Amino acid sequence: MTVTSGPTEVWQARIGHELAAQLREDAGVLGLEGRTEIVRAALELLHRRAAEERMAQSVEEFYGAETPPLPIGVAPDDEE
Repeated sequence: MTVTSGPTEVWQARIGHELAAQLREDAGVLGLEGRTEIVRAALELLHRRAAEERMAQSVEEFYGAETPPLPIGVAPDDEE
């Protein structure tokens, strides 16, 4: 369910009691207060992971079967 209200949206999901308890415990470790902060942090993490995946796919598409160069300052592995 998505509810739009001005510049924000409300997203909802049902989760099991066990996962909810684990998330509350995780929130305490991370200093998050309340379900809104937990959900916001989770969605930001999801977005960051998707951005990393898009970047990895674009590198793969650009270099194809070639091995991409190492970043500046990274020495090659001795085993290569």
